[in-house]
Amino acid sequence: MKIWLRIAVAALATGVSDCASAAGIQQAFLVQNSGWMEPFYSDPASQFKPLIAAVAQSAASADDPVFLMAFSQSSGANVSPILLESGKGAAGISGPLQSLAIAHKGTGSALADTDFKEAIVKTISGPFHTAPGIVWIFTNNKNSPGNDQATAARNLDFYKLLHLEPSITKTLVFPLQMPVKGKLYQAQGMMVYALAYGEPAAQALDQILKNGRLSRVLTRPPARLKPLDLDAVRIVPESVANSPDVHASLGRDQRTLVLDVNAGKVVPTVVMRASLQNLFYPYVIQHASVTAAVALPGRTVPVDVSPATIDGLQPGERKSVEVRLALPMEKVPSAWSAQALAAMGKQVLVPMTVSLALSGQQLGLSDDFKSQLSEEFPGDPISDIFSAPSSVRGSQAIVPVVLRIQYPLLPLIVVIGGVLALIAALIAVALLSGRSKRYPLVADGEARHVVLKPFGSLDIRDTNGVTIGTVKRGFGRPSVTKVAEGHSLILR
Repeated sequence: MKIWLRIAVAALATGVSDCASAAGIQQAFLVQNSGWMEPFYSDPASQFKPLIAAVAQSAASADDPVFLMAFSQSSGANVSPILLESGKGAAGISGPLQSLAIAHKGTGSALADTDFKEAIVKTISGPFHTAPGIVWIFTNNKNSPGNDQATAARNLDFYKLLHLEPSITKTLVFPLQMPVKGKLYQAQGMMVYALAYGEPAAQALDQILKNGRLSRVLTRPPARLKPLDLDAVRIVPESVANSPDVHASLGRDQRTLVLDVNAGKVVPTVVMRASLQNLFYPYVIQHASVTAAVALPGRTVPVDVSPATIDGLQPGERKSVEVRLALPMEKVPSAWSAQALAAMGKQVLVPMTVSLALSGQQLGLSDDFKSQLSEEFPGDPISDIFSAPSSVRGSQAIVPVVLRIQYPLLPLIVVIGGVLALIAALIAVALLSGRSKRYPLVADGEARHVVLKPFGSLDIRDTNGVTIGTVKRGFGRPSVTKVAEGHSLILR
């Protein structure tokens, strides 16, 4: 591992990434100004510099630390890269961009060569201070105008950095059509690279793509160079074969699989007709085996996918499959459970996660993308960077699944009715307990009357005031509960 990489890994491990993400993700915009770039600078109709400004202003927020840098190759008096501007946000880069010109090797007329890896390494170890950030590169994709013997080696170094360097967590490429003609050279297109250094930078880059501002400037979808082992495919539901009461659809994020069902009609296994869509732009999945499983607490439930192989699936293309998804019935709340009752007749969500894996994966560039590259970058050897590394033989996609259960109102109505009945009974008891009633009584042959409340009792005395017995009442008529020896109590 190179010294700069050791420093970078140490910085990431000690929490520099947390500080960087808290203050806004730093971004460097590296603009190539070596010899082969001459037509992009000298053609009066060139949109090269306006494009850089537009990308920077779309990608960077006002709080992001921004560095504008020019790069070629350090040689003699020529130093690469050079810092043109730094500050918060991208509002101040237009002026330095306008004055940027082609670099020379020294004091003579020879134009500078290019070293991509040098520019990236010095940016990360310099302005970035080895903290996470996004490196944008604007280039015509050529390494050396002199085609010296070191060009092939530098191309290979650049390839390894983009694909295999673990600290570069995400690499995207935007090939653009931009015909320009200068005094020395001409070109048909250029490329914009986006390299995420560190995981916080990868997350920030995903958010930049998601918010949509960048797509108004770079209208073509980006080619993904890295990672090629994540989010290879997605499941697109079409119908449920074994239960007309279960409806399958995609959530708003176009990733989450949503299964809608009524509580009384949940089936243990959903047999779903769906399609697998290739998300590996610009790669064809030439061959791969497909396996899947649902991860549940304490166990993993297999998911059958048929057919279990993919062949010749073009970017964005779909392949029809049948998916047998076992539902976690033990996780489905009863209609009488507190969770279902709290939903008040609405929906209860049961989240799951399906892990979809491709093994024996063989990737190749699509013919359409190859044609685009050959048209915009004719004879360009660095286009080999789009060849997928042979080490990428498998990939994984995490598919969020939500079982959305509609519960009926009947249990809630029954519970509410029971509660109301109990309240009514308590009220009745309270009312009845306060009402007294008069009952006839014969004590030792003498007719009397006693007045008793519900659940009340009364001691009966003779003419001398001696207790001769006790009468007690519940809800109904009273009864004699005790009579002294030699006396009689009769309730009429």
